[in-house]
Amino acid sequence: MIATLAASALIALMTSVLSPRMGRWVFLIPAIASGVAFVYFLTLAPAILSGEAVEESIEWIPSLGITLAFRMGALQLLLALVVTGVGAMILAYSVWYFESKTLKSRTVGLLTGFAASMLLLVLADDVILLVIGWELTSVFSYLLVGLNHHSRKNRSAAQTAFIVTTAGGLAMLVGAVMLGSEAGTYTLHEILAQPPESTITTVAVMLLLAGALSKSAIFPFHFWLPGAMAAPTPVSAFLHAAAMVKAGIYLSAALVPAFADIPLFRPTLIVLGVATMLVGAYRALLQTDIKVLLAHGTVSQLGLLMTIVGIGTKTALMGGLAMLAAHAMFKASLFMVVGTIDRQYGTRQLTKLGTLRKDRPLLAVAATLAAIAMAGLPPAMAFAAKEAGLEAAWEAISLPGVPTWLSVLAFAGIVVGSMGTVAYTLRFLIGTFFVDSRLREALDDEPFIVRHGMWPQLVALFPMVLAVLGIVSGFFGKPITAALEGATASAPVGEASYLALWHGFTPALAGSAIAVVGGFIVWRLFGRSMAAPVEPRFSAAAAYAGMMRGLDRLAVEVTGRTQSGSLPVHVSTIAVTVTVLAGAGLAFASLGAPKLVVADSVGQLVVGIAVSVCALVAANTRGRLKTFLLMGIVGYGTAMMFLLHGAPDLALTQILAETVLLVLLVLVLRHLPKYFTNRPLRGVRWLRALLAACVGAVAGLGALFAANSRNEASISDRFYELAYSFGFGRNIVNVTLVDIRAWDTVGEISVLLAAATGVASLIFIRTRVVDPVGTLRGRRGRPDTSKVGPGWLRAGATADMQGRAPMLEMMTRLLFPVMLVVAIYLLFAGHNDPGGGFIAGIVAGLALCVRYLAAGALELAEAAPIDAGKLLGGGIILAALSLIGPVFFGGSVGQSYDYTIEILAMGEIHFVTSVFFDVGVFLVVLGTVLDFIRSLGAGIDTQWRNDQTPRPSAHSDRTVPVRSRGAQS
Repeated sequence: MIATLAASALIALMTSVLSPRMGRWVFLIPAIASGVAFVYFLTLAPAILSGEAVEESIEWIPSLGITLAFRMGALQLLLALVVTGVGAMILAYSVWYFESKTLKSRTVGLLTGFAASMLLLVLADDVILLVIGWELTSVFSYLLVGLNHHSRKNRSAAQTAFIVTTAGGLAMLVGAVMLGSEAGTYTLHEILAQPPESTITTVAVMLLLAGALSKSAIFPFHFWLPGAMAAPTPVSAFLHAAAMVKAGIYLSAALVPAFADIPLFRPTLIVLGVATMLVGAYRALLQTDIKVLLAHGTVSQLGLLMTIVGIGTKTALMGGLAMLAAHAMFKASLFMVVGTIDRQYGTRQLTKLGTLRKDRPLLAVAATLAAIAMAGLPPAMAFAAKEAGLEAAWEAISLPGVPTWLSVLAFAGIVVGSMGTVAYTLRFLIGTFFVDSRLREALDDEPFIVRHGMWPQLVALFPMVLAVLGIVSGFFGKPITAALEGATASAPVGEASYLALWHGFTPALAGSAIAVVGGFIVWRLFGRSMAAPVEPRFSAAAAYAGMMRGLDRLAVEVTGRTQSGSLPVHVSTIAVTVTVLAGAGLAFASLGAPKLVVADSVGQLVVGIAVSVCALVAANTRGRLKTFLLMGIVGYGTAMMFLLHGAPDLALTQILAETVLLVLLVLVLRHLPKYFTNRPLRGVRWLRALLAACVGAVAGLGALFAANSRNEASISDRFYELAYSFGFGRNIVNVTLVDIRAWDTVGEISVLLAAATGVASLIFIRTRVVDPVGTLRGRRGRPDTSKVGPGWLRAGATADMQGRAPMLEMMTRLLFPVMLVVAIYLLFAGHNDPGGGFIAGIVAGLALCVRYLAAGALELAEAAPIDAGKLLGGGIILAALSLIGPVFFGGSVGQSYDYTIEILAMGEIHFVTSVFFDVGVFLVVLGTVLDFIRSLGAGIDTQWRNDQTPRPSAHSDRTVPVRSRGAQS
């Protein structure tokens, strides 16, 4: 099963790539694969039908008890056969339906990906995994319905379907978590075998049913399905007739044996199912578009399925599952008939059709056989299944576990709903194939234009196969009954009946007869009108549209009131939220008195006092430069505190990061006024100061109590041992970053990458390469320094003599290579001594900072003639590959290997493969610093020069021209 799912996902990716080259023939690949999967599942049938279950599992999140568990019983086998069998026919039909010139390359991949997601949903034995498959089907449905994203109708239909089904999926997720927590396991078959009994269980099951009702388009969620028929017809046939909409029926049927007796289970499914039957049938009788007619008919029959399953007895469950399979066959067949008509005749309107039996006799035969099954007439399997549903409803009247009024409602609802089914079936079949041509000409003076496609007659074989299967299977009631016994054996009440075309003269047969006669009368009275359908003024769709309009209006109002564009307001909102929520948590929590140590040494006390004083002064000064310098002192003081605590790696990282931050702040400071403000402190500023003090107090107290709340041994205690045994290094900090918690580091460098890209996107428009004065030449952005005079630096001589600093250039010439050598040393020495990729990247970045400060942007381009984005991308790729690479050599993800290499002149060299991960970190950090320098330094200078914008001076009334090191170059 796992191999089948993996192969489906792989085929989805592969066919998307092959689609532009193979055209419509690419559909043969997933069609054949789906057929192979169908045969594979058939080979499992003997073991499953004998009472066994096929199980496979892979541990996913052991600490939470979540496993990639798959299980196939009789119910899952039925759905898997429907998905793969019907899917194979529809995918093969798609070869004819789509045209190579207009086929979107993602279509085949999305259809195949949906099939894989549906199989995941059906085979999942873990409720969390089931929810994942559930939501994936919604995602693929959204993408397939909105395939033609240029059409507003398609976009709106895709959005509606996605919102409704996803809202139900979220409710289902909450219910799955509640049910798994209450049962003590997330394994579905274990929950169903020993269902918990509590109020929480009842709530959880009803939340699961909310997901099932929304997915299967049951009232009041029925309105999304007809709109989703805007998708191409093969999509409608597969997703919205044969597969996805059956997910809710499948889940309800799976829950029946364990939870049918909870108070609201049967009333919810039966009442809403009957309502869906009637609404869908009524709407179908009004349609002139045959595809929309079938869409509303699908809604009606989904209501029929949910009603039968909701009765909750053995016979009902058997009838519901048989109807599920029968519906998939005849409805997919009918949608393929409609697709064929649409492609060949260019219309789906009943006002233009009527005599197709003469032009397309095979298609007419296929449609007739499928229509017999849809109307529930013998000898179709749908007739036997409907008879079982009526029998179950009649028997439930006398069962103690089912309310009488509910059983009567189910029986009457099935009969009346079947009348509507017969009526709209006659409307579809006669109006499309058997209306006299003279009547048709009277209805519409403009005849349709025949558009002959390839295989104009043989294409009818695709729907013919499914239609014939739907009829022939009706003669195999007893074998099908035996096959479904495994799925119905644990139903709570009733005796299991059997599927057959003849049970004698029974109330069920009487109900079927009433349905046929009544349906014919309804069609004669109301089903032959060709008037255009009028949307009802009050409907679930109208209510949904009104709700969405109100939500949009509310969003605009809330955005207008909260997103004022004021940074102080936004920051104050965040600060107030933190103060209120976190402060309330501390105030109402039962916390003991924390253990407080003022200092371990006099040095810590002195540094702590200095840091506190500088922080207070920085908060009360108006000068920007003074504030930044005081903030730098606070940062360096923190580094000293790390060092006094015995953490040289943290201290070195803090010092280097603080230095880079200080340089970047100075770069920005050049273009800002000298003072923050000249205004005196008014009331609102005192309030902000009070708020800042409250935030600081909450943060400090939170950290204090959090540090004292540990009641278990720290997990980091094991790092001393793991650093040697797992990471082969003595530097515990570095080994933790590149080995023990490497995935955390990947996340951190990904944040760096995002930050650098975000800053660069605010400055640069097309490229990260800076050309401040038009002197950059070549594809790599190197400066043209071939005609410059002598100087300490390559680009230094291009600057005006008044702006040059020879002493700084000389020191840069001496320091730059030394800093790079130190960076390389720290990179390779970090596994055993202070250092590592992060520290080395900052040192190398500072070396580039020095080059820029000494001679400007041209010198930076000479020192680093590479796009920072390539460093960032290459670093993250190298880090990821170094983690995944060991898998291809028989190891595990993130595993490290150590080697001792003897070199004659150098002796032994200890090499650990995690150094590749460290190199990736080094490249990301270096690329980040380079991006920041080019963005906040050279990039801003270039824009300032191009705009010729005067810079505000330290005084509020005057401005002065820009004079900065970056601009002078």
